[in-house]
Amino acid sequence: MSCALELAAASSNVSNAMSFFSREELLGEGLPARRAGLLLFAIENRTAQLIAQGHRDTAVYMVNAGIQTREQEFFAALRHARANAALVTIQQIERYAAQWRSLLPETPDAKLNAALAQLIGAKYKFTRAETPNLRAALVLDDAATQQYFQKAYGKTLDTIYAPQIGWSERARFGWAHAAARLEALPPFWLAFLLTMPGAAGLLALPIALAGVGVVGGVMLLIAFALINMFTAAALAEATARGGVTRLGLGWLGQLVQEYLGGAGALFLTIILAINNVFVLAIFYLGVGGTLEQATQLPAGLWMVLLFGVCVYFLSRGSINSTIASTLLIIFGVVLLLVVIPLFAVPYFRVSNLTDAPPVSFNLNALQFALGLLLSTYFSHLLVVTYAPVIVRRDVSGRSWVWGSAAAIFGFMLIAIFWFIVLNGAVSAFALANAQGTALIPLAEKAGPIVLWLGSLLVILSLGLATVQITLALYYMVQERLPRARAGTFWAKPRARFLISLVPLVAIVILAEWLAVTGASSFANLLGISSAFALPLLSGVFPLLLLASTRRKGEFVPRGMHARLTHPFVLMLGYIFFVGMIFAYGLFLFQDTLIRLAISAVAVVTVLVTFIMLRRGMLAPRLVIQVRAQNQDASYALVENGAPLNAQVQVNGASSQHNASGALPALSDLRALVFVLPVTRARLVKILTYQQAADAAITGLAGQAKIETAAQTRELKWNATDAGATCAVPDAVTRAEIVLNAPEARIP
Repeated sequence: MSCALELAAASSNVSNAMSFFSREELLGEGLPARRAGLLLFAIENRTAQLIAQGHRDTAVYMVNAGIQTREQEFFAALRHARANAALVTIQQIERYAAQWRSLLPETPDAKLNAALAQLIGAKYKFTRAETPNLRAALVLDDAATQQYFQKAYGKTLDTIYAPQIGWSERARFGWAHAAARLEALPPFWLAFLLTMPGAAGLLALPIALAGVGVVGGVMLLIAFALINMFTAAALAEATARGGVTRLGLGWLGQLVQEYLGGAGALFLTIILAINNVFVLAIFYLGVGGTLEQATQLPAGLWMVLLFGVCVYFLSRGSINSTIASTLLIIFGVVLLLVVIPLFAVPYFRVSNLTDAPPVSFNLNALQFALGLLLSTYFSHLLVVTYAPVIVRRDVSGRSWVWGSAAAIFGFMLIAIFWFIVLNGAVSAFALANAQGTALIPLAEKAGPIVLWLGSLLVILSLGLATVQITLALYYMVQERLPRARAGTFWAKPRARFLISLVPLVAIVILAEWLAVTGASSFANLLGISSAFALPLLSGVFPLLLLASTRRKGEFVPRGMHARLTHPFVLMLGYIFFVGMIFAYGLFLFQDTLIRLAISAVAVVTVLVTFIMLRRGMLAPRLVIQVRAQNQDASYALVENGAPLNAQVQVNGASSQHNASGALPALSDLRALVFVLPVTRARLVKILTYQQAADAAITGLAGQAKIETAAQTRELKWNATDAGATCAVPDAVTRAEIVLNAPEARIP
């Protein structure tokens, strides 16, 4: 959490200046028109805040520099809106009406609603039929509102509506309504779709498995699907237990820093950087090669064009996608993955399956197959990215855990379909000798339609992933540049931008060289990259995070079955993935340099794990959480990953003896005392925050006394910190917390 909270400190001055009016301030004494003007400003800015939150929800490149850039842009936009109108549209106001409705009086005020309707009608153009949510929020169909509007403005309320709007405005309203329906899917199906693995591994999979036989390939597809279902569900539970991801305070790096420590975070950063460099070059090859076959234009030209698109998004700082647009792309990718193999069905020959041995496991065949299998089912970064989105809708975490696992199972069915159909239509020899993706040998059978549809698939999957990985590498470089001190070379935004582009240009040049020389194929490079990085990203880190968050986590979700995640099972999983890296380094690869590099990764993995264990990765922690939302407040006690019953004294009076419960309103809450039973924890974390309706987190400042049999520790924190952590020599017996007013918004 520390990285996100450091950002909050940097941006607290801006956030304080931009904080919204309270409902009481908005609805205080004054003329309806003046109150309506304040309310419209608040509605527009709440809408802008929700839009920015939607963009952050889909930022899969969320390293710390990326968080800072996005937050600075958001607050700058709010500051601009303070002097001018907020840059929102009527479609967005209509879409988020349910969220900004809380700014209005609980009992409808006809005078105020009529004044708001007049302001909105004068500022925006819309029809009555296109704004049902706006009409419901402002009770515009109520007779009292219509009568007051007629009396105050000398015209009917219907005059705020336009008789008709242009086709582009109708299209925007149509998309807003469709997006709202997409994002209203049940949590399980949202988790299922958002964590669906990408198409990169699948495009190379038939080539990689061509030498293992049909039965052997299907067996491997099922086995690795089950393994990845387990680790994806483990990571989903870890994100649901951890406050960093559940509250949207950081991404994978911050999660690892919080629970595995600095050694784990540094190791993860290095692995991610190396993996992203490899994968980015591979994706350039995949996109360029596929489009070259479809258009007869050179692959190098397509790589340059794709890099230009990446530079465009780098200049903007983000893709600005939303959950709805992401779901639309996923629907398109899944549809193409089902449709493309159908073109091979007329050429399907059973003899192609029976002529080759059903099982042929040799070292040459397995060299790239195992890595490609991990790549095919790799969705773990998506699991970290979308955790706050799903857990906000299902706080138990059950939909999140099982939806993430089900996504891999669904993708396994698609992968088996691809593998059997392509092996039946194309000979194993033709697949094994293909240099690009599996689309190229398939197109030689089924015709150019496969390449055209494949090009669309590559653009939607590899192309979008290329932009996202480019953003991740760009922000990683930005983090490592010297601080931008005033008056220095590093303070110039253009200079920082151009310097951060240098490694990205080098990757494009590398991809161009590989394409010209044919030094390595798409499948081979993806197999090498997957050999050392994916056992860590899809296996080692998820299992270690689950083990740690089950002892140190702030929340207790209801996710995986306890027997499936018994410590012995987690240890076996860890040995399997580390053993896979060792197997690659010692036996599977033939190139000496590659073998040494991968063996070194395996050794470092074991050493880093030992360091993390020595530094308390599995040490139990006591978490005391105080949370406020709207006018409600509550507390929760978690020790060693499980609820902890304790006697709770509120404002000097004993009230309850539970692990969680309701508290008085924040304005009435002065002091909390927890009288605790004997605990194992020697680490104590206090977490105090306020959560808005749009999920924005505001820290609550306060102070605490932590008493043990040996000593008393006094802690103090501001709103930016949202709590404090300390070590204690023995069991905590009593904790007293006094809260102050909120001071700063946590991004």
